[in-house]
Amino acid sequence: MESENGIQKGPEKVIVGGTTEETKVETKIEPERVIKEEIKEETKEEPKEVIKEETTKETKKEEPKKVYKMELVKELDNIFILGRGQSLGFCPVKKPDKSEYWGCNNIYKAREVDRLFMMHDIYMTQYNRKTKIIEEANEKGFPVYTLGKYEELKNNIPYPMEEVIKEFGIAYFLTNISYMLALAIMQKPKNLMLFGVDMGFGTGKEYMQNEKGNIEYWLGVAIGRKIRFYLSKGSTLMRRKGRGNYYGFIAKTDEQSHALHLDPVYKWGKTKSALKYKIVKVAHNL
Repeated sequence: MESENGIQKGPEKVIVGGTTEETKVETKIEPERVIKEEIKEETKEEPKEVIKEETTKETKKEEPKKVYKMELVKELDNIFILGRGQSLGFCPVKKPDKSEYWGCNNIYKAREVDRLFMMHDIYMTQYNRKTKIIEEANEKGFPVYTLGKYEELKNNIPYPMEEVIKEFGIAYFLTNISYMLALAIMQKPKNLMLFGVDMGFGTGKEYMQNEKGNIEYWLGVAIGRKIRFYLSKGSTLMRRKGRGNYYGFIAKTDEQSHALHLDPVYKWGKTKSALKYKIVKVAHNL
């Protein structure tokens, strides 16, 4: 039998062995309608939108923070000593292999450093530099060397003054750089690379005579221990204003071979016998 809607139904009564039993017959679901409903359920979520959400989440992942070595590293190829002078611009941004960058005060704003040195009171340093050095140093996570202990600094390391004096048998520290050089020499690197340590000729007399000489002293200590050093272009270290580095000589470099020729400076352009001539002071009115 068929209903008005075209759905087939079974008989209402079935005769079995002369008796009649009523049976409940479930109505069949229209196949077309089932297919349509399944399609609707599958198309509720668009796979494109899921992919977009997943890729967006992946791009938002933050890079892991750099883990700094608290312990000093021995026998590196290079230790870079970074100051705030103009020649800091010559320092490579990408650090060479087996090297460390050591900087002072807020130098980390210009180059990423492995160790920071603040030999003045950190509160005054922060005030003078007009920056949040303590907060920024803690955020960066590098070790900070100071004279004394500062609880506010997360990775504060007191400068090992006693060990340094015992090592060299002298206490001669007039600048941040001198403290850095002394400790660097103790690590026995192959090279010390100085950038931004310019000691410009235009600065004050005390600054030039004392601090410049102080840094040059420690460079001499490095040479004595067979550690080479490199001075960046623009630095006045190991130089004297208006004079060359060969007192009493005229230094000339061959353009082809690059060989250095040294000729003594003679008053009259050639040698004279000191037994035959003497210099006489003549009085005159000008």
